[in-house]
Amino acid sequence: MGQIDFDGSNSTVKADVIRGQTGTTVKLGGVLDTDGNYIQTEKGGDLTSASPLVIDTDGDYFDVTGTTNFAAMTVAADRQFTLQFDGVLTMTHHATNLDLPSEANITTAAGDVATFQSTGADTVQCINYTKADGTGIVAAGGGGKVLQVVTSERTAATSFSTSSWVAAGVSAAITPSNSSNKVIMLCNCNGLYRSNHDTFHRLQVLVTDDVRTDEVVVTGISNMAGMIDSSQTPFYAEDGILLQRLDSPNTTAECTYTLYCKNHAGVGSCYIAESGGMGATTVVSMLLLEIDGT
Repeated sequence: MGQIDFDGSNSTVKADVIRGQTGTTVKLGGVLDTDGNYIQTEKGGDLTSASPLVIDTDGDYFDVTGTTNFAAMTVAADRQFTLQFDGVLTMTHHATNLDLPSEANITTAAGDVATFQSTGADTVQCINYTKADGTGIVAAGGGGKVLQVVTSERTAATSFSTSSWVAAGVSAAITPSNSSNKVIMLCNCNGLYRSNHDTFHRLQVLVTDDVRTDEVVVTGISNMAGMIDSSQTPFYAEDGILLQRLDSPNTTAECTYTLYCKNHAGVGSCYIAESGGMGATTVVSMLLLEIDGT
């Protein structure tokens, strides 16, 4: 290799031979060769999603395969690189480790493309994110959108004489699309009748998923007001109650919500979904709403 002379009198740089080239043209070689008047980028091998996501050195444009969520990257300082996501995963925002637009987590979709700059070792900022469907990465106001609705109802009247919990025949299941999403559970318990003034209904909704097993979501007691003359035979007092809860499943597994009832005193009979105590029926319903929590 030749030498580079710095002429102090006029601050010019003279290049005799660089990387085997003759003359005064500076040759950087490879993708940095500027004879074509641009700096080339190069596609590297596919990256398998992992936590943290390891950015290879064989290119600066990568396809990310797999669906493993991550909140950090392993990458050298001062690199700019682009990722194309081939599937659905969640990148978790961190103010330094993985600084994402709008300070919010991003759930990818196949075809989404993002460009990142590492401002330090393993310190990454997303400087551009383009969704494949052309929408913005964060909707106005952030999360809170209703993503799906599931309903279930029962119209057949059921009686309970036991003071032990019994499934009331009303159940609904929902599968959250993201572990950060919430579930609003509303259970409208109509037609609550009792044949003895010494007792009343106790109600509760239990949830079962991949972590929780029959965990109590919410409990309720029928209203003691609205009683009629206890000298009547049979004795009937009508109630209704709405059970509600904002649940945080923290899972993407199916969550099943089930209504349970019991006769508080275990005397006489408690009824659900019965209208007027004369065999007519009304509706007991359960409504599940998945709410965007990202």
